[in-house]
Amino acid sequence: MADTAATSLKRQEIVDQAYRLFYDGGFHATGVDAVMADTGISKRTLYKYFPSKEHLIEAVLQKYGTEVDALLFRPALARSDDPRGQIRAIFDVRREAMDGNGYLGCLASKAAGEYVGKHEGITANGARASLYIEGRFLELCEKAGMTDAALRARQINLLFQGAIQTSQVRGTTETFDAARQALELFL
Repeated sequence: MADTAATSLKRQEIVDQAYRLFYDGGFHATGVDAVMADTGISKRTLYKYFPSKEHLIEAVLQKYGTEVDALLFRPALARSDDPRGQIRAIFDVRREAMDGNGYLGCLASKAAGEYVGKHEGITANGARASLYIEGRFLELCEKAGMTDAALRARQINLLFQGAIQTSQVRGTTETFDAARQALELFL
């Protein structure tokens, strides 16, 4: 049992290190040597846990997916009991996070963008992340009683994803001001 716990801890340490490095430097620009540097493991050990860099990236994206609920949706939904207020809060919480982390955008979208046409699993992970967020908007649109909730959710998700991408590229979250103004048209 101790070996399993140690193995799990070492694997998680590798994923955590890779998460930080991939988020900051990108997936192609960050090699496995950089991931290994601060973990004190050999390349052989790394490949014991992850048969390829792409497997490591998929593990990092799984970690990111679990954090989306904890860092975005839970805090946003706690800000209001009204579904429309919760949708607004999702935009606000994401903007605050980007202001606090150097305008880092969606890790799943970054991965999908870097691996489109190169690795189906990583690209599919990015698509799932976007669809998951759209699904959360759909739940809130339905709770708010909006007509054509699926279309509204898709439109709101486009505003949300666009604000994130544009903020990342421009290095400022001012884009969220325009996105929130447009959001009011849907709400």
